[in-house]
Amino acid sequence: MNQSAPVMPVMPAPSPEGMIFLIACIIIVVALLLWWAFSDERKRGPVLPLILLGAAISSFLIEPVFDNTLLYWFPTENPLSVYSAYGRTIPWFIPIGYAWFIGGAAYLLQRRFERGISVKQAMSYFFALVFIDWFAVSVCEWLDLSAFYGNQPFHFFGSPLWFSFADATGGFVLGAALYALLPHLSGARKLLLLFLPTFIYGGVLGSTTAPVAQALNSGWSETITCLYGAITIGLCCLLVFVISYILAKVSRRQ
Repeated sequence: MNQSAPVMPVMPAPSPEGMIFLIACIIIVVALLLWWAFSDERKRGPVLPLILLGAAISSFLIEPVFDNTLLYWFPTENPLSVYSAYGRTIPWFIPIGYAWFIGGAAYLLQRRFERGISVKQAMSYFFALVFIDWFAVSVCEWLDLSAFYGNQPFHFFGSPLWFSFADATGGFVLGAALYALLPHLSGARKLLLLFLPTFIYGGVLGSTTAPVAQALNSGWSETITCLYGAITIGLCCLLVFVISYILAKVSRRQ
């Protein structure tokens, strides 16, 4: 029998905690840009700034949609809000967080892939991304800045583990896409990087979270919901492994 639909919590945003988290996100983005500006990375053109901006833009297009399907909430009364859509009030640290985690991670991974990589190394980077994402999203939950609700599987301490696998997969695949596409993007064609995160991250997150999204919104039992959460994690690991295998094979040919 289906259960009643989960109800999104309603509460005002904690003020100092939100500002502290926003400043931390800004510092990370500024640090990435300074590294690019004062190192040899700048000789590669505006790839890093474009991919950071593209990742931030993608948040305006896809964040409210996935917040609804994956049962994620933000306080509706929030002095740090940048816009409201689809029943969600999105704070500034979301587009900036997209920039440093999705865009920044993708850029750094792409640079690592260029030097050649093994399957084991690629998978280790992926699991590091999973942990970083889990910690960042968990901090938001611990500080009541945002959180998942409903019958979330693998929601033991901090944010649900399945989401960090999906989020990290999006950043990993975006890094692989950058590695494959950048040699073919010269001059004004690099502006296509402004749209790449929306297609890659949005597509990966939508496909890998489809099983758990169905379970969360169908009122299924906890056992079935956990099974579908495990399927989401399995899809993420499968996709990353296949891409890692291809990357390793290309590295051996170089």
